[in-house]
Amino acid sequence: MYKMRGDFIVRIADDATIPRDEGNIDYLKFLENVKADSSLVEGEDVRDPAYDSLRRSAADGYKPIEEQLDMQYKNDGSWEAHIAAVKTAYPKSNTGGTSIGAIPAWVQQDIDNLL
Repeated sequence: MYKMRGDFIVRIADDATIPRDEGNIDYLKFLENVKADSSLVEGEDVRDPAYDSLRRSAADGYKPIEEQLDMQYKNDGSWEAHIAAVKTAYPKSNTGGTSIGAIPAWVQQDIDNLL
């Protein structure tokens, strides 16, 4: 089995890094194996941010403290609505994690072009 890491392929059996090079025997073997069985390769790991970092850094996350203080001073309910909207958009159940990304299109293109 293989794992994608940028433009490199990692052979999981021995943790060998295989460069994307037509002159590399391991790379050609990778293309042959994936052509025969596409389930032998998986995409790069994608790390999803947790709710707390999204609440602080996202464009629709918490506003700067100065703006929040202004909302509190106005006492018109806008601050409570803002906090509730951010907490709804990024619930605590979003604890981050890792998912598997898509296989890059160049893998299939190289299979078609080289084999």
